[in-house]
Amino acid sequence: MLYGVFSDVHSNLEALTAVLDYFDDLGVEGYICCGDLVGYGPDPVACLERIRALKNLSLIVGNHDLATIGRLELDWFNQYARAAVLWTQMQLSAGDRLFLEGLTARLETKQFTLAHGTPRNPPEEYLLSAGQFRDNVPHVRTWPLFVGHSHMPLLFRFADAERLQVEAHFLEEREEVLPREADGRSAPVALNPGSVGQPRDQDRRAACALYDSTKGTFRVFRLPYDVAAVQAKIRAVGLPEYLALRLDYGQ
Repeated sequence: MLYGVFSDVHSNLEALTAVLDYFDDLGVEGYICCGDLVGYGPDPVACLERIRALKNLSLIVGNHDLATIGRLELDWFNQYARAAVLWTQMQLSAGDRLFLEGLTARLETKQFTLAHGTPRNPPEEYLLSAGQFRDNVPHVRTWPLFVGHSHMPLLFRFADAERLQVEAHFLEEREEVLPREADGRSAPVALNPGSVGQPRDQDRRAACALYDSTKGTFRVFRLPYDVAAVQAKIRAVGLPEYLALRLDYGQ
């Protein structure tokens, strides 16, 4: 099956629209979303509507989603993120909140596992190092593992499973063949598609990926969108100027 994989939308409707339109053009059959649907950006309600309408969707919440529904302390956030969470809380309807409350920050299916940050601490821990990957392997039963949270497209897998040597690298726009066990099952591998709405790898284009479960491949794509339109909306609703400026630089 061909899946469209995305994460960290952060209320950026223009970026989300570019990604979902691209998935439609490619004929994806299912969707995998690793959380943080809201926060930072100016269109939380519209983004939730687009995502809720997707068919065959595997979806989890992120730390910003949890903070918006009062399930994560705001002390965890910097001043800009905190301001956006408080503003977002005022925009959501009771139905929007109920939708987010029905999601978890980790999900295991028969085909793969999702965790916003890491399997051992889904809402908060960033998966950024080889050591973290090794430590989290015992917490996963079904591979591949899809994560978000860091806003960077990354891959972690064993270069030498017996010696627990981990290969970790930044994902460019090329197809990655995922490791398999001798019986054909997916071997341990963690995949981050990057961020739709607020990339942090010095590339301001929206990031997303395709996962082909039949071929066992994963490929990141970068898509341009109307950054200026999102910046204008951020300013119009009174969100911090920094949240508009950072979109220009992919950080």
